[in-house]
Formats: sequence, structure tokens, C-alpha cells
Amino acid sequence: MSVRHTRNAPNRPVVQLTHMCHFACANLRASGSFLKREGRPRDADVLVARLVDRPIRPMFEKGWANETQILEWVFSYDGIHEPEPLAITAAAAALLVSDIPLTKAVAGVQVGYIPDSGFVVNPTVRQMQQSQLDLMMAGTADAVLMIEGFCDWMTEEQMIQAVATGHAAISSMCNQLTEWAAKVGKKQKRPERLLPPAGLDQALKQLAAERVEAAYRSVAIKEERTAAISAIYKETLTTLRTNDTYSKQFPALDDMTFNAAWKYFESGIMRQLVLNEGIRMDGRKVTEIRPITSRADVLPRTHGSALFTRGETQALCVATLGSDSDAQKIDSIRGGNPTDSDGEEINSSVRDTRGLERFYLQYFFPPSSVGE
Repeated sequence: MSVRHTRNAPNRPVVQLTHMCHFACANLRASGSFLKREGRPRDADVLVARLVDRPIRPMFEKGWANETQILEWVFSYDGIHEPEPLAITAAAAALLVSDIPLTKAVAGVQVGYIPDSGFVVNPTVRQMQQSQLDLMMAGTADAVLMIEGFCDWMTEEQMIQAVATGHAAISSMCNQLTEWAAKVGKKQKRPERLLPPAGLDQALKQLAAERVEAAYRSVAIKEERTAAISAIYKETLTTLRTNDTYSKQFPALDDMTFNAAWKYFESGIMRQLVLNEGIRMDGRKVTEIRPITSRADVLPRTHGSALFTRGETQALCVATLGSDSDAQKIDSIRGGNPTDSDGEEINSSVRDTRGLERFYLQYFFPPSSVGE
């Protein structure tokens, strides 16, 4: 584990880089690549890096704008326990003992459910073979920050209990991390924080709150709503720069500072509408979903195709059948069948990650799909 940070240019938002690498030698293997050495991050490495990034990013002290790197490597893997939950906890631990201002300890756990044993925190690979639940969680001592996973026909009450079980373990770990950091951690640095000028948030509320709220309430079409918000944004910025009172109060208001303050202001309005009135940004209630439609066989020269539409979001899906020669070879530390502490194979049906992945999903976003 390694963390470092460097000072950004004034008013530049924080840049956080999270890098994860599973070294093949950690599980008595050599890389399967042509060069036989570690290259660019594998898909699995990128996904774990995202798991780490997601709960850590919002826990930096507000106004922290230094470029921050979190680097993790798996040097030894026992094949019994999954490294993902530990990656989240290790990242937070490294930040806590560094001089980087992380506001609270963060920890991660995996929760499984075995019918005969109940909920299991950080189950082994063998236990996960029997589990009806694969739930990855991260949080602080008093809140859940991230939930990701899937289950096999479990009730809502069971899922609530699973989250409670996971958070109890997270809370205990965070308390221990906090005590440990107080003993061995460095003194946190307090560089000049990049915060919007005092009073800017209040000025935005006076100038734009009613109009932004009205746009979220009444404009259901995304393009029209975006155009309306953009117009309010520009008018507000012009007023702040040309009005004598505001121009004296904020004499050095640049675009980046205003944009940062606007994002915080706009997200606050969206949040209050959801919490206080149960209304989302396109006018829907929290109990309503977007219209969903699907069409099959839309492409004539494919093995299978479908057009899925949810509101204004569309996905064109294509299925292709193939033989073993079309399967994807996976290069990973999880090579061969996993073993238990006695060296016995857990389940011969577990995919050999040096072998073939017979089902894989690929996706891409053309520039036009995201407004570029």
C-alpha cells in the first residue's frame, strides 16, 4: 500500500487515482501474457480499484484539492479469502496514518448467507460456493457508504439484516482503525483548502433556488431540463459579476470556483426535493419508475438482438454464439481451483481463471450517447 499527494493548481478540484494490481506471483503463478510480466491493469484490477475509490473519495476533508494517489498490490494470496474487502480497509488505513486529512475511518466487508449457518462476514471461497448472497459493503463507524452485490431469492427483511450484520463488523473495524491511527499516525496537514467564498452559497439560493427547483419539478425531458438549468446558470453568473453588490462581495469569482459552488448548490436542491417531498429531478415520485419497453430481433444478421428502452436511456444488445475457440482467456491470480487450508480443492466446477470464460459481456458508449 502506498499513498501520496501533490498540490494542485489553485481552484482545481481534487484528483484521486486508485490503482490496484494483483501480481500473478502472489499465487505461485506467472503472467499469462506474451511478455510474461505485469502489464496494464486487468479488468478485475480496475473493478477492485473502483470499489476502493467509491467509499474513500467522499471522505476527504472538504476543500482538499491535492492530487492523491492510492496504490495497492497483492503480493501474497492464499486462495481462501477474497482480497477485495481488505483492499478497501487497507486503503483507508494507509490514509489514516498518513498526513492526508481523511475525515473518518472506512472499512469494507463481504457478507454471505449460508442457509444452515446464517450470515457470514468475509466468508471463504468455499463458503461462497454455498452462499445465497454476495454483498460487498463499505462504510464508517456510523454510516453505510457503499453496497454492491446480488442474491438468490432472499426477502427484503433478510437483506436488511445482511446490511446490519455487515455494518456491525464495519463499525468495529473503524473504531479499531481510529484508535490505531491515533497512536501511530502522522499529524494531518492543513494546507489552504479550496472552498467557495463565504456567502456565495447564500447568494446562489437568493438568485436561482426558486427557478432551479421549478425546472426540476416541471421539466420531464432531459434535454429541455438541461437547457433550462444551463440558462439559469449563465444568468446567475452574469448577475454575480455585473451587479454592484455581488461584484464587490465576490471580486475574484472565476468560472471554476463558481462551477464548484453551483454543483453543491444544485445537488442540495435535488436532495431536498427527494427527502422532503419525494420528488425526483424529472418530476417522478420515488415510487415511480421510467417507462420500460423492449424489442427483440431488431438486427437481421445476428444470433440475437434486442433494443431496451428505459425513459430516455436506450441499449442495443447483441448476442453472439461461439465455440470454445471464441471463449475469453482470463489471466488472474485466481488460477486453478481454489483450495482450503488443508490444500484440498474446493469445487472442481469453479472456473479455472487461466482457462476459459464462456460468457462475457462487453459494452461501449459512442461519443454521441453521452452528448459529445
